[in-house]
Amino acid sequence: MALTETQLNMVMSQSVDQIKKYISQGLVKFPQDLLKYKDTPKFKAIENELQNIPSPEAITRWKEIEAMAASGDTSTMAAILNEFISRYGNYPGNADMVEKARKKYQALTADVEHNDWDAVDQNSISSLLTHRRKYPSTSHETEIDNRVWELTDTNSAVLINRYLTEFPNGMHCIEAREMLKSQELWKGVSTDADLVTLSDYISEEPQSPFIPKATELFYELKRSEIQKMKEKPGSYKLDFLKLLLDEEIFTKEELIYEGVCTENTYKKLNEKIELPVIEQPENSNPQIAKGATDVFLFGIPSSGKTCVLMGLLGSRHFSYNNATSGLGGTYADNLTIYRRNNKAPGRTFGNFVAQIQGTVYRDNSEVNYPINLIEMSGEEFAMKIALNPENEVKFEDMGTGATRILTSDNRKIIFIVIDPTANGLIKLSSTTKDGSTITRIVEQDIVISKMVNMLVENKDVLKRTNAIHFILTKADTLGTREERDAIAVERIKSLYGNTIRTLREICNKYSINNSTDNQPSLFTFSLGSFYLGDLFEYDAYDADKLMNIITSMAQGEKVQGFFNNIQKIFN
Repeated sequence: MALTETQLNMVMSQSVDQIKKYISQGLVKFPQDLLKYKDTPKFKAIENELQNIPSPEAITRWKEIEAMAASGDTSTMAAILNEFISRYGNYPGNADMVEKARKKYQALTADVEHNDWDAVDQNSISSLLTHRRKYPSTSHETEIDNRVWELTDTNSAVLINRYLTEFPNGMHCIEAREMLKSQELWKGVSTDADLVTLSDYISEEPQSPFIPKATELFYELKRSEIQKMKEKPGSYKLDFLKLLLDEEIFTKEELIYEGVCTENTYKKLNEKIELPVIEQPENSNPQIAKGATDVFLFGIPSSGKTCVLMGLLGSRHFSYNNATSGLGGTYADNLTIYRRNNKAPGRTFGNFVAQIQGTVYRDNSEVNYPINLIEMSGEEFAMKIALNPENEVKFEDMGTGATRILTSDNRKIIFIVIDPTANGLIKLSSTTKDGSTITRIVEQDIVISKMVNMLVENKDVLKRTNAIHFILTKADTLGTREERDAIAVERIKSLYGNTIRTLREICNKYSINNSTDNQPSLFTFSLGSFYLGDLFEYDAYDADKLMNIITSMAQGEKVQGFFNNIQKIFN
């Protein structure tokens, strides 16, 4: 019977001489019973002393066996020898006597064992061990030892320990103990494994039997990490990316090959370029340029309104005026700087309504199109909806000065900007006058529905509206350029069916969207391809396309003269 934990602790509290007596009496099997103490000085002292000292009890018993050897019958003597080997075989000092007993036993049982050995199932550990226990001096000891180890599942600590129990001095003991150490280390590494830990393990433990598993898991985690980079390149933590690069888990070439950065954006990741701070102060008395078509961008926070605006500013058909009164020109300049440096400006906050004056020039056309690009505050409006117990909102809730801009005499084009990645809940934050922070949870479709319903209540605005359409931003997340439109249509129909029906009704009522039979259209938009660090490679394709659509719905003016001829030359 195996000793309990308490009994083992009691044994090891005794002197070396006393422990040797327990071993010689067969009360403690050495070394297997005391293996957990193998690194202690006491264990090593016992081990040293037992190497060449036979137990007194074994000496006495062996003399008795030698005395009866000549007169005992074969079966009785075999049983006696078997009992001697089992009782004293694990005591190192008894090695010479035990070896003599094995040889005598083997000689007595050779013929019988030969027949039994033929019946042993060589693929069964149980069958092999049963034979060995029956014939402790078997001539097949080495063969059984090797075969049991071959059949042992070395992924199982229990089965490895079984081998060590059966063969405490076996041919594979060192290998078995090393395997147990490797298992313990691998268990620690593989539990909640991460790329850095796995990389260290693979480089520091090249001889580990678990290297194939570690390598397989390592590459699986690499694939998963690349997928995270692709899904959310803008929010991927750059400090962690730097760590992965420093540890040589990823290389620049790998990241470029996987499409999560380009040569240009990788270079910018390591550059510390100071870009202007985009200020957004409130303006309660904005001056709207008269005689132009007002192009409004409505949407929730982070829907991509600013990216649409940034893209339009980069269209080769558009020239904005940065010398007008107000903050629109400065805002446009700053967005242009960000675009040229391949950097998205991040989320815009506050109560700011951006108004940028400019002109669209069509190729080979003598008609120009003065427009005002207007980005409405999504953050403030969404918070007003979330915090409004009366469920009432008005234009001024869309940003300071919004009413003045929306109710101007200019003709209007309204784009409702939708983020295809924001299908779930959105957390908003707002700072009150006393400096405290308020947070609320909203959903994009509810805010968009409220925007449309607010338009329904403002007839004067609708009477001056030429078009109301949808822009689905972040189109690069929807697949190839050929796939995007079909996917976008299904997304809008599934989420905004009621809103589309409401828009159809008001478009019919106020003769809006005449060129599309009063139906709201959907346009996909992307600044280009986005990469790690919220960096992008600008592609003017969607911006130019959207500018052409705007001019098809805007009011133009025929202009002749010096500047018009200069424009023709550049086109």
